[in-house]
Formats: sequence, C-alpha cells, structure tokens
Amino acid sequence: MDWRPEMQDEAAEKFFRYLESREFKTTFCEDCREVIFPPKVVCPRCLQGHISWRDLPREGVVYAFTYQDRSFRCAYPEVIGLVELKGAGRILTKIDAPYDELSIGMPVELSFFTSRDGLVLHQFKVKRNSGEDGDDLVADSAPTV
Repeated sequence: MDWRPEMQDEAAEKFFRYLESREFKTTFCEDCREVIFPPKVVCPRCLQGHISWRDLPREGVVYAFTYQDRSFRCAYPEVIGLVELKGAGRILTKIDAPYDELSIGMPVELSFFTSRDGLVLHQFKVKRNSGEDGDDLVADSAPTV
C-alpha cells in the first residue's frame, strides 16, 4: 500500500520535490513580503498569488519540543518540536535527538531523512561546535528575506 501523502496543490508538490533534492525552500509573497510556511499557492495574509520560492535557513534554535509514543512515518518514540528560523518564524519538524538531551534555545541544523514509506522529509539535529549560546540564530519578529 502506498502511504505517501496525496499532494494537495502545486506548492506541496514542489516543496517535496525540493526536499528530494535536499533543498529546503518555501514560498514568499511578493506583494506583502511575507515568508509563507508551509508553502502555499496563495498568500494567506493578502490572498494574492504573486508567489516566489526562497531558501529557508538551515540553522535555527529549538523553541519547544515534545515526543510521541506512536509514529506513522518515523521510528518512535519520535521527538517533534518547533524550530525558530531567522526570518521565517517557527516551523513544526522532527528533531533528531534524544528528548532528554534537548533544551529550549539549543542551536540546531537542518538534515534530511527518508521515511519508511519513501518520502524525503526535513528534520533538525543538534548543532555541534556552535557559537556561545545560539542567540544569533533566533528569528526576528518581522521576517526579512
């Protein structure tokens, strides 16, 4: 049985093609200058369709995290959380690290993995040999791309 998600629209299809190429991109509204994640074909803020694609930062900081005992796509228990990306806000993602070793504000970096059903997905892992405390990785309140 094929468990891969049915792509809802052109933006979702393109996002997963980028992930397969190990690229981490999302949409950007050319009218209101907002980063849109997850990617959309129409800006949810101004409802316009003047959308382009931009690279997302490959480094961020852990904003919040938890784990789930059961997982559909990944090994479990799986750690998931919000990672704050400078200029892009917070994204929900898998965090490839033991739950007990994580802390809020910890610097993380992008990596990819292939799920049991063959889908390439993004995840973040703890960044080793990072700066002092990761403050330079915290997202601004107003995205700038």
